[in-house]
Amino acid sequence: MIHCMGCHLIDGTGSPPDVPSLPQHLGQFLLVEGGREYLIQVPGTAYSPLSDAETAEVLNWMLETFARNQLSDHFVPYTANEVAQHRNQALTDVNTIRDQLLSNLEQQEPAEH
Repeated sequence: MIHCMGCHLIDGTGSPPDVPSLPQHLGQFLLVEGGREYLIQVPGTAYSPLSDAETAEVLNWMLETFARNQLSDHFVPYTANEVAQHRNQALTDVNTIRDQLLSNLEQQEPAEH
């Protein structure tokens, strides 16, 4: 809660446009190339004192809690190894990367969603 609530409220809502609402947007990031890594690299995740395994568990919990209806049948849960591979590349310009990912998502064909 300490790391996530700096930007998101306890129910996952944000303050758009700078902080997206997790229940409405979290699962969308898994639909675009780079989005899965993005969720690991946002500062609240990347700089969390949680272990890689704990961070993977929290990410999976967040997706199941806030984005269950957005997950595909092929969703693969995060693993400690995946978190370890990407979290050391924390983002410095979160808004620009997020906007680019969402723009890429909008440009995809509807069948890909």
